Amino acid sequence: MDFFEHQEAARRKTKLLVFYFLCAVVLIVVALNLALWALFNLSGFTANAENRGIPLSQWFSESWFYYITFGSIGLIILGSLYRWISLSAGGTAVANMVNGREILPDTNDIQERRLLNVVEEMSIASGTTVPTVYVMDQEDGINAFVAGIESADTVMVVTRGALEHLSRQELQGVVAHEFSHIFNADMRINVRLISILAGILILGQAGYFIMRAFRYSGHTRSSKENGGVVIAIVLIGVSIYAIGSIGLFFGRLIKAAISRQREYLADASAVQYSRDKEGLAGAFIKIKHQGSLLNNSHAEETSHMCISEPIQLRFSSLATHPPIENRLKAIMPAWEHLETQFLQEQQRQQEQATDDMEQHAAKKAAGEFDIGGLADTVGNPTTMHMHAAGALLLALPEVIKTAAHGHHSSSHAMHLVFALLLSDHGQVEEELLQLIEQIYGKQSSDRVLELASHISKEQRQLRLAILDLAMPSLRRLSKAERQQFFGLLRKLIHQDSHVSPFEYVLYCLIHKNLIGRDQQSQKSITRFKNVESELQILLSTIIHASGQKAEVKEKVFRQIFDGLSANQLGLLDEEFEAEKFHQALNKLRRLSPMLKKPLLNGLEEAIKQDGVVRYQEVELLRAIAECLDCPIPPVIEESQKKAIKLAQKPD
Repeated sequence: MDFFEHQEAARRKTKLLVFYFLCAVVLIVVALNLALWALFNLSGFTANAENRGIPLSQWFSESWFYYITFGSIGLIILGSLYRWISLSAGGTAVANMVNGREILPDTNDIQERRLLNVVEEMSIASGTTVPTVYVMDQEDGINAFVAGIESADTVMVVTRGALEHLSRQELQGVVAHEFSHIFNADMRINVRLISILAGILILGQAGYFIMRAFRYSGHTRSSKENGGVVIAIVLIGVSIYAIGSIGLFFGRLIKAAISRQREYLADASAVQYSRDKEGLAGAFIKIKHQGSLLNNSHAEETSHMCISEPIQLRFSSLATHPPIENRLKAIMPAWEHLETQFLQEQQRQQEQATDDMEQHAAKKAAGEFDIGGLADTVGNPTTMHMHAAGALLLALPEVIKTAAHGHHSSSHAMHLVFALLLSDHGQVEEELLQLIEQIYGKQSSDRVLELASHISKEQRQLRLAILDLAMPSLRRLSKAERQQFFGLLRKLIHQDSHVSPFEYVLYCLIHKNLIGRDQQSQKSITRFKNVESELQILLSTIIHASGQKAEVKEKVFRQIFDGLSANQLGLLDEEFEAEKFHQALNKLRRLSPMLKKPLLNGLEEAIKQDGVVRYQEVELLRAIAECLDCPIPPVIEESQKKAIKLAQKPD
């Protein structure tokens, strides 16, 4: 088939999709009526004076039949209509739905830059408009999809796992596969399929809501007073939830019928476009061994769009994608030798990692950074720390140092703070720049944008050093300038209705150094027993920042908290609540010095548990220590430590 035949085939598939949907609706309505008829008769809820249930032949003339039939059809239509409207923006709406982050053309991230180059090459080669590219930062699985209704709203979404694990050749194969879906109009069907299936899936959600509402509505008392009604409500909830599962079955069946052959076609087209079998085959081999599952809550809705199955299925017959082995065999019959090479390389990397861990344990290093004996360094910087500070200054771009020092104006230091805030988002957000422009003008927003471009992902560990340099210039702000500065800073931080750990760290350190605290005479706290909930908040936040697995986090929390308190408190949820965290820190500041030391040791132990110390953990730890009035010297990277020791050796 040529391009035009594929477009025509896509039209026929759309009609087929509507037919499947109508069949599914009819079957769901019939199943729902049969299930509720049986359950009502068994419960005796519909029994007549002779204590008999309603015969099936009479059920279709009962008012319940009409309530259930038209109610379920109305619910399905409303669910589909709501999703259709919410996705009217096309690909952009889908990318936002799965928490994708747009990759800007001027990104400094090497992996993101490589992806953009591959996408641009494929677009230019095919004569199509370059799609907007998004990355799902929280997804370690290898996956990708395209979505859109028209060329203007076409997006390509790639997981962080794909960027990190795939070579350029393999990434090119994946991009070529997705471009095939663009050419063949598959992406338009994909978006419409999400909307249509949303109505079918909503029944299961409605049943779950009924059961959940019943569970928390004091049903014990009600069941004694109105037993029949309560039983009916429970049965309705269970039935709708069960029928919703049938809807899920039909939904997956429809997606499998629409998607499977399209994936084979896209694989073959990808090889044709890229003139390379090994690229896509290598990507499939890595997917086979490293996985393509998504943790996103919308993985079920978008499963038919992805290059590989994003959800775990019990029955392969319902999979939206053919088995990886079959796809490999179709594009490259002799693919086993590539898998052998991959496994050998993986084995070599595992052996190297084992050697590194042994060396790591022997040296008792904490990971990327050395934080050994943290409490002992408070107020006691060493020569090593002095050399590390010098290395940090050398690593800073000159334009950053000039702005921090405020050579021309203290406003440059404010611009730098706003740039640091933008660096935490991983991309430049127009809303934030507009807020800056409203207060300080277009020239200032342009300056902020320029400074943000010099703070790359690789330099994020330098952010606190940059902030330290800017502090003297910020202190030169007048009272009115400070009020205006803090007002805008709060707006920028709360723009997305969420305060990230770094946003809190930034605001906390600036506020402490520019505003200070009220020096109220409060009694010192001499027992951890009086601050157990505050310790729980602090320790939970640090442990969640480590990025460890859930079961490991709980174990680490229990181990460290037990060393501070005898009370049995558990690990809190992962969501960072800045206000509670700040209140906890303010109270813990009143701890006696002899209690602050074991607290810092406990936080250090929590960070070191997984053997890797990340800059996010270091930033949070620095803010905690600062608020506890226990300033710590710069935390030294292991590579820096080695370089400093070499530099100190005599010739």
